[in-house]
Amino acid sequence: MHKTRDLDNVTFEYLYIHLPFCDVICHYCDFYTARSKEARHEDFFNALHLELTAYKKNIAPKIKTIYFGGGTPSVSPPHLLRNFLKELAPLITKETEITLEVNPNNVTSNIIAEWADAGINRLSIGVQSLNDILLKKLGRTHTANQAKSALRMCLTLIPNVSADLIYAVPEQAEEEPAQDADELLQLGLKHLSAYNLTLDNKHFLYHKIPSGDFAYQQIEKLASITKKYGLNHYEISNFALPEYESKHNKNYWHGGPYLALGPSAHGYNGQNKRWHNISDWEKYIQSLNQGTAIVKEEAPLSSAQLKTERIFTQLRLETGLNLASYRENFQEDLAIKHVTFLSELEKKGLGSIVNGHLRLSFKGRMLGDEIARKLL
Repeated sequence: MHKTRDLDNVTFEYLYIHLPFCDVICHYCDFYTARSKEARHEDFFNALHLELTAYKKNIAPKIKTIYFGGGTPSVSPPHLLRNFLKELAPLITKETEITLEVNPNNVTSNIIAEWADAGINRLSIGVQSLNDILLKKLGRTHTANQAKSALRMCLTLIPNVSADLIYAVPEQAEEEPAQDADELLQLGLKHLSAYNLTLDNKHFLYHKIPSGDFAYQQIEKLASITKKYGLNHYEISNFALPEYESKHNKNYWHGGPYLALGPSAHGYNGQNKRWHNISDWEKYIQSLNQGTAIVKEEAPLSSAQLKTERIFTQLRLETGLNLASYRENFQEDLAIKHVTFLSELEKKGLGSIVNGHLRLSFKGRMLGDEIARKLL
């Protein structure tokens, strides 16, 4: 049996589905991907159906979110996405957030209509930059104009659209991410994500990455632009209009359980265990058809690991770290243990305790990992 153990009493309201296929694999991407020209989409979705069937009794009567990530899920044939969602139809409500990650060069008006017809109601589009030279440097195959055209088309049929940008890119001007954000938000986006480019030290661009101070100036300018459009900076890399935050990702950041399907997908029982599937789509298909294991590893989490995850993750959020919940879960009062350090944070304008939450300022969140380490 390919299922993980100890899931009989776990019910999942949040589903992640990893669709690994990409037309072009970006050189900076850390996720498991595979070339779409080699894909056997029908076989892949048949295997996905087998994995889903094995977990059916663990899925809640009402699903809160379904997230198709990758890879590039938008290269998947729309009828297969529709058939997959049909299997879950009795568990999907009008409140269920169903997100598809999209590359601009996969977008046509017909395909958006098919996504909408399938039930997809949120799109996350990988724009990354509106500078064609930087797009080529990043290995992207779309242009700025293609990205903007794709966004306009998507917004007509699926209004809940998010766009991704990348900053701290070599040879990117300091004001560029903010200017890109301004141009994108003029189109009517409800959500924007801005990610700091991180590369392995063996990557060919690693030694050209700008300084941390330069990256800070970039994201500070971008955050200022988002305020102009009424977006809240609700997580360190994410900005949204009220009611348009990513429900799916908020569950991750708050440590909730989620079921993950597909090759390399990582799941969490919400208590003390994570697991992930094999990172090979062909072996994934073969194993499910043969009824053999697809889970590569189960990892019980120690109390120390859970503490670390809680602190690092919640300090990224605008709402901050819930001190009472932390005290209840780990029998440790951070407000007492670190009273001097917390007082210093407040004096420096990096953070303060508000309504029982340790909330970091904008500058504090940019130093969040360093602050988190001091609290452990």
